[in-house]
Order: sequence, then C-alpha cells, then structure tokens
Amino acid sequence: MNKLTPEELHRLADEYATKKLEQELIDGAIEVECRLNSTTTARGDFIFSSLSLGLGKSKFCKMINSAFLKCRKLSLGTKNGIPVLFPKLTFLYDEKLHGKGKELEDIFLEAVDCTMRAQYPDFLSMSGKGYAPSIYKKYGVTISRMGCRANLSPWYERGGMEPADENDKPVYEGRFNVGAISLHLPMIAAKAKEENKDFFEVLDYYLFLCRKIHIRTVEFLSHKKASINPLVYCEGGAYCGTKHPDDELGKDFLKPMTASFGITALNEATKMWLGKTIYEDKSEFAEKVLKYINKYADKYKEEDGILYAIYGTPAESLCSLQVQQFRKKYGIIEGVSDREYMTNSFHMHVSEDISPVEKQDAEFKCFHLCNGGNIMYNRFGSDYNKDAYVSLIRRAMQLGYYYGCNLSKDYCNSCNAEFIDQDICPKCGSDDITQIDRVCGYLGFTKKGKDSMVNKGKCAEIKDRISM
Repeated sequence: MNKLTPEELHRLADEYATKKLEQELIDGAIEVECRLNSTTTARGDFIFSSLSLGLGKSKFCKMINSAFLKCRKLSLGTKNGIPVLFPKLTFLYDEKLHGKGKELEDIFLEAVDCTMRAQYPDFLSMSGKGYAPSIYKKYGVTISRMGCRANLSPWYERGGMEPADENDKPVYEGRFNVGAISLHLPMIAAKAKEENKDFFEVLDYYLFLCRKIHIRTVEFLSHKKASINPLVYCEGGAYCGTKHPDDELGKDFLKPMTASFGITALNEATKMWLGKTIYEDKSEFAEKVLKYINKYADKYKEEDGILYAIYGTPAESLCSLQVQQFRKKYGIIEGVSDREYMTNSFHMHVSEDISPVEKQDAEFKCFHLCNGGNIMYNRFGSDYNKDAYVSLIRRAMQLGYYYGCNLSKDYCNSCNAEFIDQDICPKCGSDDITQIDRVCGYLGFTKKGKDSMVNKGKCAEIKDRISM
C-alpha cells in the first residue's frame, strides 16, 4: 500500500474537516430558523428579526452565508417544505465583490437561487447611488435594515448629528427607532381642498402634531429605568447601553435614536390633489411633498434634539383602516377610497401596468427621499428565468435600492408541489393551497379560499397586483 505524502494527508484532512464544518453550520442555521419561528412574543406573534449577510470574503464567512442560504432555499428546518418567514435575510451587495467575474459572485448567485424559491434574501445596495451606499463607500460602514425596512439617520461618534471633523465616523450598531408617526396624506389633501387651503399649510399642522408626539415619547422614555430591558440597556445591547439597572435612560442616551415621520398613501394623496396617480404625475407632486417633510425634519431635529427622518410606512393593517377613516369623512372617491386598501408608503399603485424596469425608474426619486425606512419591489412572473432575476437585481443595486423580488408562490399541502398563482394544484388536483406573498416588507401566508391571517384590505391589494 502506497503511503500518502504529507501534502495529500493535509488535503484529505482539510476536506474532511470542511465537510464536517459545513454540516455543523447548516445545523446551526436550522436551529436559528426553528427557534425564531417557534418563539412567540407577549403579543402572540413571532419575533420580527433580520439577518444581513454577503460581504465576508474569507472561506469561513462564505460557508456561514451559504449555510443560511441553503437552509432557507431547501426549507431544511420545516417538515412541509414551505420556506419560513424569519429571520428576514438581507444580502449586502457590493459591485466590486459581487459583480460579474468578481471574487464573491458565486455567493451572490447562490443568493439569487434562494430568492427565486423563497423570496428572500432581499438585496441592499452598498455601492450604488444614495445614502447607505455613500456611507459604505466613504467609511466602510454598513447600515443593516431593522425589521422589514427601518433605517437609521447618521450619528457620529464625536459630533453627534453632524461629524466633528473629517475623521469622525458614523456609528449604527446598537441604535434603534423610538417610533414612527404616520401621516394620512389623502386625508390631508382632502381637508386642504375642503377648506380651500394650500396642501402644505395643512401638512404643516399635522407635522407639528407628529413632532409633539415624538417629543412626548422621548420625554416619557427618558424617565424609564434601565432595568426594563437589562440586556439592551445594562449589558451593552444598545449603543452606550451600560447603565445601572436603577438609572433612568435619560435624553442624552436617546439622542442617537431615530424618530420618524411615516408617510402612507402618497399615491392616493396625489390622486386626491391632482386627479393623477404618482406614475401619471411622474412623481413631481410626491417629490415636493417628501422634500418638504425632509426640510421640516432638518429644521427641527437640532432644536428638539431628536433625529427625525421620513419613513415609508408599510401599512400592513393601516392600509384598510385609512380607507375606513377616509370614507367616514369624505365618502368614496374614485382612485382614492374606492378600493379596500390604500397604497403603502411612496409606491406606485400595484395595478399600474408597467414593466419592472419602468417601476424601478419611477420610484427612484421617492425612494431616496425616505431615508428613515424604504424598500422597492418588483413582481416576477416565473421562478425559472435566473438571468432576468440577476439582471434586474444588479440594475436595482446600481440605483441604490433596498430591493425585494415578489412572487405569488403556491405550495400544495397535500403533495408538497410548488407552483405560481393557481387555485388548484396542477399535480394532484387539491385545493388545499398555501400562498406566500410579500405583505409590505415581510412575507405573509394565505390559505386560498379560506380564512387568512392577512387582513381584508391587504388580500384585496394582493389580487390587484400587476407591477408589485
């Protein structure tokens, strides 16, 4: 028997250890998924969690990223083969690392494969246009999204709201949002018309109310004891979170945290004010509204000592409530309150018959004016055209988007077949179908033809979707 050389022994040992580690990492990813999707909160829902990945260049970083992607794509932590919802996966895309022929292109293509089946990960641009890419390119600092879309305004280590000098760096880890107060923009437009006032005059009044609520919230939280959440406030979970349990949080502790002016139904507000949708108006009125709110936020953040920002509100359930509120006061108006839902955040209406490229271009201005929280989606009609996914994702990354790929993905509970947007299983004929759709920034389960956890308004919106 021939003896193996030291080099061959080393190679075989490395292959064995690598294979063992890969399986252990996959087992770990399964454990994370199982725990997050079986641990409920005091409200009875699951823990909303997000995991960012994709930038690690070492062999072991790539193995960890691949483990989470394989686990989600193959539904390794489930019995029925249906992908889980949490943690939400976000792929951090850097053109210099993930572009064609670059050193991490393979992990990007693996992420695309995962998205085509499980609708996650979403993709966050680190090297395109806009706020987050500019921070990454200048400082090498990433801004991982919280929850489905929440973002953080910059806070500098020494200067606070503004950098102390050219060497001051922004910090994002350990910071959080103290809340978002959402403006009902169609109601503001209707009120302005009813009272024969300028839209921005009425908007000013409601921005003032939002601001006062934020001031009250910060004041309230500042007097809370650190012991209300020891892990966050006493053991370093939050930025500067090393307080004694009996200490009050204090206003200075809350200064690095963001408070948001949420915006919803900007499309319906444009229709109410101009008689046009956002797309028909080429976002001109929408852009003016968002610039106005940003100017207001910048004016008062220094005075109030609060980091204000604009947040594109997901409106998972608010989309229905806002229609009811509007109808109660102003009735049913075509294009504004004639459906069971209003459009969330700054998006084009879901029924706009436009291509993915047209939608990417149409939402560009508004997306980059909502730096407190934003996301952009395209709707895909298939789960097999990988070239289309790669092309549109890379285009979205050039535009600086936080980007999600949406499918009406169906799963047969009788035979485990997968297909797209059908009421009857093409394999076994069963009507016991679970549909997974994007519900704002997250994914939602719907049992076709049966009761759904998704509210009535959002179900109606899902049925109307063409571009989203």
